[in-house]
Amino acid sequence: MLYQIFRNWEIEGIIHFAILIYMLHCIFPKKKAPWTTASYFVVTMGVFLTLKYIPYVLPFWDYDRPYWYFYVISLPLALLFSHICLEGSFLSKTVYISFFTAFIQLAKMACSPIYRNESIIPAAEYQIIDIIFFIILVGLLILLASTFINLPLLIDKTNNHPRYYAVLYLPISLSVYYLLGVMNISFWDKYKDAILAFLIIPILPIFYDLFSTFMISNDEQRRLDKALTETKAQVFRYRYSLELEERIKKERHELKNNYLYIQTLLNEQKYDKLQAYLDETIGEKIKSISAISTGNSMIDYILNRKISEAQKHGIKVYSEILLPSELPINDDEFCTIFLNLYNNAIEACENVDHPDIHIVIKCIKGYLSCEISNKIAENVLASNPNLETTKMDKLNHGLGLKIVQETLNSNDGILGTSIEASYFKAKFMIPMK
Repeated sequence: MLYQIFRNWEIEGIIHFAILIYMLHCIFPKKKAPWTTASYFVVTMGVFLTLKYIPYVLPFWDYDRPYWYFYVISLPLALLFSHICLEGSFLSKTVYISFFTAFIQLAKMACSPIYRNESIIPAAEYQIIDIIFFIILVGLLILLASTFINLPLLIDKTNNHPRYYAVLYLPISLSVYYLLGVMNISFWDKYKDAILAFLIIPILPIFYDLFSTFMISNDEQRRLDKALTETKAQVFRYRYSLELEERIKKERHELKNNYLYIQTLLNEQKYDKLQAYLDETIGEKIKSISAISTGNSMIDYILNRKISEAQKHGIKVYSEILLPSELPINDDEFCTIFLNLYNNAIEACENVDHPDIHIVIKCIKGYLSCEISNKIAENVLASNPNLETTKMDKLNHGLGLKIVQETLNSNDGILGTSIEASYFKAKFMIPMK
């Protein structure tokens, strides 16, 4: 009884259309005046239901519920009311609706062997299979809608590239093919393979063009990310130069004042006061001397700056630095590699009790070797061997290690990662030219 109501009243099509218009509402939440969310749903579903059931009451129409009729009314209505009621690009709405309906058609085509054998399958068994397929399809449509909602298209209204329209060819061609198959056209069985091949042929160059565009965009994105990181390293170096210059000016001024004050105390023979002043002044100067001093001013600045940054976050830093004052390496590239790995170590310490970082930098057989170790709570390589970002915004995060690897590759360097005694270790080596 319930199954007959479900089929005779075509409840499946109503549910599919309801999911479609709800998906469009979520993707394009802003409504055009004077429409509201309630009026959008009521009017759209009202017109759909009217057109869907009106053939039953028309005296001149022997309506046998052809499946193609659902698409004839659902596609135009979804496009029409989404354009009238919802803000957003008409092209974007067309893409969502086309792909949504094409997905339904492909699912129906996949189930077509069952539908063709309805007459020979026991009624009770067929009803169970049909209901199961319906539930599965609704679940898949909800997942598809969620994908569209969470990953919306970013189409610029001011620059509708012809390639945007090429994307529509696949769902539209599938719609045409499916509708021709269900409309009981006399020549269909004879020519359906030729029609399918005719529809598929243009898809091949379209997909090649899309794949080529994706590869070019991906390569450009990588180069831009690398250039951005290198630029940041250069800015970092420039800031160091400015701070160093400012510090030298300050030191000169203080040295002059200190000299005059010491000379005054000597002339007045105030030796006790002079001794106290020297102890205080020299003591402060000793405290202000950098904890790390290799003779390479750029590396000293980076290490001391980043160590101080970690200490502000409550992270202990232990270092072992054995370097000559002159290193035949590119400072910008060293900054790019070190800063990315060190920043990753600081981030990894955020969720660890009593965090600490160990830095070992030294020269080994013509290579500059740098090892950065940070304390971890779990084996990250076991759960995430490729070290992919775990942040939600994957588009703008997870680039650090890729940039490090590309910089090392361009300099014949190597990178290794490992887990040793509750520490994640990242070690890179660069040949000294």
